[in-house]
Amino acid sequence: RGFTITPARLTCLLGKPSCSLRGFCSTSSGQFMSLSVQKQRLNLLLTVHSGVAFCFGLCAFLLPHFFGFFLGEEWHGSWRWNPDDGQVKITHVVIRLYGALIFGQGILTWAAKETDDGQVRRWVVRAYAVVFSLTTVALLRAQFTDSTWHALNWLNILLFAALAAFYSWFSIVQPP
Repeated sequence: RGFTITPARLTCLLGKPSCSLRGFCSTSSGQFMSLSVQKQRLNLLLTVHSGVAFCFGLCAFLLPHFFGFFLGEEWHGSWRWNPDDGQVKITHVVIRLYGALIFGQGILTWAAKETDDGQVRRWVVRAYAVVFSLTTVALLRAQFTDSTWHALNWLNILLFAALAAFYSWFSIVQPP
């Protein structure tokens, strides 16, 4: 789907009031500029999300014992686990699997940031709004119904609630 820039379209893009091309340019120049700012804000969110996902995903994959604390592991004088404890081994495998998924999210968010396809960006934003909202609900339920969770789990809840709010904002209020 290509299009050519005609003098009328160029005039429309520059925000001249004489523009009457329906479907191509029904926004004023102020709205056109706000779309650019909106895209920059979404790109910032996707960039930060990508960077954090790369770092935490790789750390969770390589050093799962640092994240075991959030899943109920206790401090025993070191961050090393007891190799004879089967439950801890299972926990660390789950953390590594989740770390791989988080690292993959970093790749997806970076790719979404790089594309100009509004439909792809819209679906990525919607998917993350749902994923992070459900994650927040699951963490809240666990926090209030299970004594295994530490008070530091509130950091996870706040992180995922913030991500849910940011992506929901771009999904509902300012879709790409």
